[in-house]
Amino acid sequence: MRLVLMLGLAALGACNLGENKTPQSNSVGSNEDQASPSTPDESGPSSPQNMEVPSIAMPEFAPQYPGSTIRSVNSSQAVQNVHEVTLETSDDAPTIMDFYRDKFSAAGLQKTSDFQSGGTGMLSAVAKKKKASIAITKSGAINLIIVTYSGD
Repeated sequence: MRLVLMLGLAALGACNLGENKTPQSNSVGSNEDQASPSTPDESGPSSPQNMEVPSIAMPEFAPQYPGSTIRSVNSSQAVQNVHEVTLETSDDAPTIMDFYRDKFSAAGLQKTSDFQSGGTGMLSAVAKKKKASIAITKSGAINLIIVTYSGD
């Protein structure tokens, strides 16, 4: 059942219907026009002036993980404000899970699922007008945290 739920969340995250998506490339962001052909400049693609770091004000019930870097931000206003923020950190999954368990509980959200296995994990919780979930996956030496929330 949890596997089905995780696959459902992954499929939901892949949906593009009615989304305002911050454009992302493999290198965290770019100021280049996506439609124009890229031409290398002297500064190279990883220079600070070419990096665009996405930002979003995350709510207290689903905050940015301490010390993490925002990798991408997706928001949809189709039916309700739903936000998906991908973070990266070098912290391990148990530490990340403990942080979000505490934050969800402190905000009055009731846990609906809590699963952790082999360095990955998933946690979701709801309250009257709030929903939040996290999914953790490994990407090389870092962990990616996908935080999805609504009801800000």
